[in-house]
Amino acid sequence: MSEGRDGLYVNIHAQPGARKPQLRGLHGDAVKIAVAEAAQDGKANAAIVQFVASSLGLGRSEAEIASGHTSRKKRLFLHGDPADLRLRLEKWLAI
Repeated sequence: MSEGRDGLYVNIHAQPGARKPQLRGLHGDAVKIAVAEAAQDGKANAAIVQFVASSLGLGRSEAEIASGHTSRKKRLFLHGDPADLRLRLEKWLAI
């Protein structure tokens, strides 16, 4: 996790093709996210953004993939107050 201008960057380790979407804990310095959608035509990316945004109580437009569109290693940018976003993320991860 790192602060950016008007938001927070979060490293994600994607696991497409899972049975159901879920938080799988930490994978090194990344949050491991499983989604049912396949890694084709951006479907898994969209599912990851939707899952993270809804889990943190954010709107879909408040989360986006900043890098790693074609990789399992992604970097999400969450728009908003970095301190608030960090608290939400820590609570979600139960850190």
